[in-house]
Amino acid sequence: MISKQNVIYNEIEKDDYYIYIDQNTNKGIFTPYYKGSCNSFLYDFKLDICRTFHKNARSYSIIDLSLDGTKIMTISVTSNDSQNNVFKIIEIGTNKVLLEINNLYVYEAHFTGNPRYIFMRARDVNIMKVFIYDIQTNKIMYTLKENIYIMSGCFDEKREIFTYPSIIENRVINRLNFNTLTETKELIGYSEIKVSKIFNVDGKDLLLLDNDESISLYSNKKIIWKIQFLSFLNHYSGGFFYLKDDNKVYLDTPAIIQEKMSNNQIDSMILYRIDAYSGNIESIQLPAKIKYKKFTRMFDYKFIDTAGNIFDVRDRTAYSFPINAHK
Repeated sequence: MISKQNVIYNEIEKDDYYIYIDQNTNKGIFTPYYKGSCNSFLYDFKLDICRTFHKNARSYSIIDLSLDGTKIMTISVTSNDSQNNVFKIIEIGTNKVLLEINNLYVYEAHFTGNPRYIFMRARDVNIMKVFIYDIQTNKIMYTLKENIYIMSGCFDEKREIFTYPSIIENRVINRLNFNTLTETKELIGYSEIKVSKIFNVDGKDLLLLDNDESISLYSNKKIIWKIQFLSFLNHYSGGFFYLKDDNKVYLDTPAIIQEKMSNNQIDSMILYRIDAYSGNIESIQLPAKIKYKKFTRMFDYKFIDTAGNIFDVRDRTAYSFPINAHK
């Protein structure tokens, strides 16, 4: 019997990886959550090739992959007391450095749908900025008025629009256009919501997270459904991703269900998902042989977790990606 009281979640561990898989290019970047604990690498699933981009692989992190799969972004720190880190854009295959910035401390950076601009959050001396950077002129072209975390918002499929929640105005979401370098505001017509994070659903609809307390589907400027986490969980601080093939919204972090039978405690793994049409909550029993952690969407119906375990949600089979071979 599943109840709120016996649902817990795994914490991120030292050797867990942040993973990003691009379904269009069949390439993925693997970067340890704790820098220096393991190697960062890019894996080409089509060619079955692993690539690293630094002589000392543990001294840098790969943070993004370009939309065409030809370039990566990396950050590295040259010394423990450095006020700045080294940011690079590197061409895959040739390892040619296309851009290097060493006068900022870069925390987040992403390629955009406009090949001329990248989107960054960085510290300039003691001032934190979120801005659009022109890689041709090496100049900041637009600075956001709100000092947000980029991870709190989401890109559309082509990365031409970035949508993020306002941190100074309630019930307001902002849309940043990388082609026109303009922003527009949108007021959510629902009084009881404070959006803390936004996830993309299918290119046009959004999931609005309300301070880890509820999740809402937002479509055509309307709240379609809203789910309070306390209706089935004690807490949830993970993320979400959408699988178009079955029209389900998946919680990216599986739950550990602890149950007592006689004098023994049995742990089982559950993956929660939400039907995008109805908002109904469903659960999937995961294979017991693998210790699941945070999932990332791969290809088709396959998900991969931070430790390299792969789960096929369609046939419920599990196997492992040889992540240890590249550490």
